[in-house]
Amino acid sequence: MTQIERAAVKDVLTIKDVLSETWHDTYASLLPDSAIETITSQWHAPKLLAEQMQNPDIYFAIARDEGEIAGVITARKQEDVIFVGRLYVRPQCQRRGIGTQLLEASYRAFPAVQRARLTVEAQNLKGVAFYRKQGFRETARMFEEVAGARLENVVMERSL
Repeated sequence: MTQIERAAVKDVLTIKDVLSETWHDTYASLLPDSAIETITSQWHAPKLLAEQMQNPDIYFAIARDEGEIAGVITARKQEDVIFVGRLYVRPQCQRRGIGTQLLEASYRAFPAVQRARLTVEAQNLKGVAFYRKQGFRETARMFEEVAGARLENVVMERSL
């Protein structure tokens, strides 16, 4: 059974491992290994993750499945919108409803919000399909330079 709980600093290294594993799985065909290593070492630095966990404006949660961390979500409220900053589920744990449970928990964390918004890399077809299934619709596209690679991001939004 999967349990959703707020992330704790004691789990920061395991969370970093989950993020690194999912980034490699998701982006290996889109980015060179050197870019993935740069991104995961900077964006998922334990000190940065710990600061985010302790920030009251950020909902930072994990999904535990059979006692192991299977997924991670971060979300931030701005006015009447939740911005989902990251949602990652270990590859071997995908297609079991964990991502949906994490999203729904983020909505409950900010009950007054009316919309949810996120960005997903356009070539991340699995991610785009998942968010569409969750009721998100494309609202814009934008390009971003990430570790020397140019990525096309899809901005998606849904009503809550």
